[in-house]
Amino acid sequence: MNIEKRALLDHAERCRRVANDLAHSKAAQRLRTMADEYEARATRLDDDSGSAHPGHSSRVHLEGDVEG
Repeated sequence: MNIEKRALLDHAERCRRVANDLAHSKAAQRLRTMADEYEARATRLDDDSGSAHPGHSSRVHLEGDVEG
């Protein structure tokens, strides 16, 4: 498993773990939605992995992170 996919799946797992511990239902739902988005991105990485030259779509853009 490539490092980007592992990072996305780890982040999704952390989001779900925190969401399960929250009493605030709207915040918990937002975290679960974020987890779903991270998992979808990880799945797309699998789809893009057949490309010989990964393009912009294969880069990870996490909310709040700056690519540099």
